[in-house]
Amino acid sequence: MANNLLKKSYQHKDLKEIPFNHLWNTKGVFTTIRLTGSTANFIHLKEHLRNLNNSLKKLNINFAFTQKKFEILVKNKFKNNINYNHLLRIAVNNKIISIDLRKRVNPNKFFKGLLMNYQRTQPTIKNLNYKKIFQFLKPLSLKSEEIILYKNNLILEGATTNLIFVKNKKLYLPKKNYYFGITLKFIIKHTKRKIMKTNIYLQKINEFDEILLVGSGKGVVALNNIPQLRWKNKGHVIYKELQELYNSNIER
Repeated sequence: MANNLLKKSYQHKDLKEIPFNHLWNTKGVFTTIRLTGSTANFIHLKEHLRNLNNSLKKLNINFAFTQKKFEILVKNKFKNNINYNHLLRIAVNNKIISIDLRKRVNPNKFFKGLLMNYQRTQPTIKNLNYKKIFQFLKPLSLKSEEIILYKNNLILEGATTNLIFVKNKKLYLPKKNYYFGITLKFIIKHTKRKIMKTNIYLQKINEFDEILLVGSGKGVVALNNIPQLRWKNKGHVIYKELQELYNSNIER
């Protein structure tokens, strides 16, 4: 399994397998789940399925990817005694379920941020309209660079991550127009730090000491700099703290 990556598609109506279709740029949603350990530990599985199904409702797609369907279509395909460090993508549109597995690229601890003036369509949903995002990501080193999306001078999210801004050891999140991911929800729930939502203006970015990227693929990593804004990281205190918080959850 670890060497032969999984790619499967199924019909809604009878869960019958059909030729694989990645479903990108169709009307639908997806979620990406991290796998670790020797027994295929699906990190935050229930939360991922809940978010996926809530997003399907918002798109008026009358289908739910339940725990039972997950066990039938996904879980029984994973063997034990394999050292998993993978990412599983589950995508659903109005007719098809697609699942695919890829090896997780271990990210660097510190990233360079590259600004892009773009807001995803229906940004509060992790929808499949990713043509522009893929274009932005294509020339990047995904181990060490991330696209930072902004619109109307407001920073929103990373192309593949949520953003946490740190000032005076307090955590700040953008107010709106981004997808509130599972990793971000976990950190917000378990950190003891004060958290506030505010507009993150491009011209005020230098007020922040740290900027963190969080998500299923990257875990918790830190931005080292954003050259276009001449912003540079001023410390690693909160990065180390939240990375330890996240890693303790992964290792349980």
